[in-house]
This record gives sequence, structure tokens and C-alpha cells, in this order.
Amino acid sequence: MKRVISADHILQAHADGQTRLEAPRGQTIVTPAAWSTASELGVAIDQDAQEDPPLPVARAPDPGTCERVVDASGVVLVRGGSIRLGRFDGAGPDRDIGLTDVITARDGSPMTAGVMSWHRKDSFPWSLDYDEVDLVLEGVLQIHIGGRVLEGRAGDVFHIPKGSSILFGTPSRTRVFYVTYPADWAAASAGMPGRPTA
Repeated sequence: MKRVISADHILQAHADGQTRLEAPRGQTIVTPAAWSTASELGVAIDQDAQEDPPLPVARAPDPGTCERVVDASGVVLVRGGSIRLGRFDGAGPDRDIGLTDVITARDGSPMTAGVMSWHRKDSFPWSLDYDEVDLVLEGVLQIHIGGRVLEGRAGDVFHIPKGSSILFGTPSRTRVFYVTYPADWAAASAGMPGRPTA
């Protein structure tokens, strides 16, 4: 599947201080709006770049921690104040994204839930092979999709449908509680974890 670079990707690259984006021919589609935006902002689009090797598995060795109380009934209580985010390298090793799954298929749940946090410079493009609901806990969460930006603040809820290609962004920083369905979406996608789109 070819990667698509949109004007939003160019805007984010420029905001992150990048002056060059790799877009290997035959593996990348650059939209006309992206070419125009890149020209206006002085961001070079390198179509002679070689494709990077595949990224490692989405979860890094440090999964984070949390205090959990599991009742005999199967009810699980996660103590919010105990959540310590691990490092999420699935969006690229140059991004500093904290993430901890607090409920997973190991709990017998058909959904996964957790907490994620990042700063503006670590905003990242992503393609969803699952449905996701995000509750903004702190800061501002921006979802860039189709040339538009939807912005949520603390207390706001997003639903991002399966198959969406977005940019998870923030103008400063954000902390988000997420629920994904199905819990085993990576297995359901033939072993392919959610993946960056740029």
C-alpha cells in the first residue's frame, strides 16, 4: 500500500522544523496540495530517497505500569494516579511518546484501553486498522484528516473509524485516554500493527 503525503503532513513537518521529506517514487503519493504547500514553506520533497526499512514492532520493551485491582467477578479497577507511561516507538524512534495499555485481551476484554501522551514536536501520522475512541484528559488533541483539523480539549471525545489515515497532533502537549476495538486488532490485521503513514 502506498503512503500518501498531504498538505497536513507538510505543515506538520514544517512546524517540526523539517526542511526535507522523503517520498520514494513508486511507494509514495504526494497530493497536489502537498506540492503547493511544500513550495510555499520551503520544504523539499525528495522522491529519490530510498524507502526506510520497516519499523520494529509497535510496542517498545517498556510497557509502562499501573496498579490494578482484579475482582473475582472479572471487574478490573485501574488506579489512575498509579499509571506510569512506557515508551511507544511504533510512531518512529525519533518520537517521544508515552503509552501504557491498562486493559487488554489478557483481561478477557474485546477492547484495549490505555493512556497516551506526547508534545507538539512528537505529533505523528497514523493509519488505524481498528476503531478508536479518545477522551482528552489534558491539553489539546488535534486530529488532522482530509486537509481538516478537528481540535478537542479536556473532556472532549473523538471516535476515529477503522481505516482512517490521520495525524495525531497537538499545538503544545496532550494526554489522552483511548479505547481500541478489537483488542487484538494487530492479529486481525494479519499481524500488521497500526502503522505510521509518513
